[in-house]
Amino acid sequence: MINIWAIGMVIALIVTTIIVSIMGKRATANTADFYLAGRKVGFFTNASAICGDYFSAASFLGVAAAVYASGLDGAWFAAGFGAAFVPVVLFMASPIRRFGEYTIPDFLFARYGQSHRARIIGVVMVQLISIFYLAPQMVGAGTTWNVLVGQGLFGLSPYATGVWVVVLIMTLYVALGGMKGTTWNQLIQFWVLFTAMILVVIMGIVNGVGYSDSVAKNSEKPLLNPGKVTVAKLMEGEPGKRLYDVNQKNMTPEAFAKVQAVVDKGDPTAEVNILVPQKNKLHPERAMMFNEPGHRYSALDQFSMVLALVLGTAGLPHVMNRYYTNPSGKSARFTTVWVLGFVALFYMMSQYVGAIARQIIPPEVAKDPELMKLTVDGLLLKADQVMPVMGKIFAGEFGLGYVAAGAFAAMFSTIGGLLMASAASWGHDIYENYVNPHAEEWKRVLVGKIAVVGMATLSLLVGLGIPAAGLDKAYPALIAMMVTWAFSVSASAFVPTLLASIWWKKTTEKGALAGMFSGGFGAIFFIVMNILKETKAVAPDSFFATLGTLTFPVLITVPLSFAVIFIVSITDKKLPANVEQIWMRIHGTAAERRERRMQQMVLQPEQK
Repeated sequence: MINIWAIGMVIALIVTTIIVSIMGKRATANTADFYLAGRKVGFFTNASAICGDYFSAASFLGVAAAVYASGLDGAWFAAGFGAAFVPVVLFMASPIRRFGEYTIPDFLFARYGQSHRARIIGVVMVQLISIFYLAPQMVGAGTTWNVLVGQGLFGLSPYATGVWVVVLIMTLYVALGGMKGTTWNQLIQFWVLFTAMILVVIMGIVNGVGYSDSVAKNSEKPLLNPGKVTVAKLMEGEPGKRLYDVNQKNMTPEAFAKVQAVVDKGDPTAEVNILVPQKNKLHPERAMMFNEPGHRYSALDQFSMVLALVLGTAGLPHVMNRYYTNPSGKSARFTTVWVLGFVALFYMMSQYVGAIARQIIPPEVAKDPELMKLTVDGLLLKADQVMPVMGKIFAGEFGLGYVAAGAFAAMFSTIGGLLMASAASWGHDIYENYVNPHAEEWKRVLVGKIAVVGMATLSLLVGLGIPAAGLDKAYPALIAMMVTWAFSVSASAFVPTLLASIWWKKTTEKGALAGMFSGGFGAIFFIVMNILKETKAVAPDSFFATLGTLTFPVLITVPLSFAVIFIVSITDKKLPANVEQIWMRIHGTAAERRERRMQQMVLQPEQK
């Protein structure tokens, strides 16, 4: 059944987005305006826009879903995302802005004595991270459309329709409005999704549902999640320990009757939706409980995931590029302080929603046939639908509509930032510097817009290909998982190199490049191995499956990148000729930089 409230709110959001983009079109006459909004974005506006960039589908849909599906293991997402801007404010924001370039590849080019190799490898990493981060946004688009509308257009499935709609809208608004239009759109979209989350939380509190009580009740029996198995698998094993017996014990009589009806037909290949006891990866001999770690992650993965989230933000190109839009380093610091406040509040609310959903949803299912289609004995088949379902339960069709608008706002905002980062990388870093350095401004802006269209097309193909690869079946909280992969690549490829480039003067070009290459591609390798293992594309006891045991590879790839940077740099020792001037740009105050320029002006005539 189509939700009129939801459709109306999403259409209103889309119309607002297009109007803002058209208004922002006037501020795209040159590349500084198109890519950086003229470097005139204030700290509160930029903080809201950064949060719009950052609070993606993984944040709005995925964190609550991860808590709902995995309990404490899901809560690590909230902790990691929430702490992620601390390294940014302490080590990155001010030096990056003070240096004053357009993009991360630009920074690497200038930091290493105008190194073209550094810029090109930086561009490659930006594109890879962008693709990894765009993928879960596409999954969020398809998932939200499926809940919101439930039917496809022009012969497409509901999932594919959602992906197409979001990609087309985002391509239009980013290409039209540039960074100025994108900034204002991200501000609006952030406050839509933020207030949607607040709405659900307030309604939960008003209904007297507490976080601690929900966690306690969720932990009264072993963790169960919906799954689909064949009748043969259901009846496999000793009586009393079979999935059949477990479900007869744990499901309500009404829900188990549906399972029994399929079994009675006598077809062992028939599939049935059941509740599957979850395995405890930390203590295999014990039942998995909601309030204990071990559902999704082994001992190493527990640390590795949080490390990926905390470090990964500092290397996300669409987030770090926003600091170049601030007018000064001081403004960049104030921006991050506001971001920290928004982030902390948002992720506390996400964790609350995920925990209470297991108590709220089951008794409501019997009242709503539409909800019944999404659940097995009151538990959602797809955890990523937690937020829209909670909105509907608490505030009816209006609640579902507002939460759906928030979900689309989260996707629009993040995809907009990613497309801008990708466009800046292709248009500014490659076209303006290597293909046509003397191009007129209109040509440079046009290439940026073409880059937006190209990256949007690639993200469309990735989004449509994810279900075909079976990833949605292999990972119960797929959106949050995929974003963490993007963070892992970002943390491994850029963060060690950026930290070394900013804080260790002896870092050489070769060291930085070797660190980026080993960290970035090392992370991608381990992620691919994990996908092959979880989708059973390789034998469980094979060497490749062993390599895929580590879900998030940063415990290996981040130290590896730091070690490679250090070893190669001390071996190479070839620093840029103007390293002192570079260091002054990174760390000097405005007064010190002015004094340095005056000294150079005085010395130059004497040298002549």
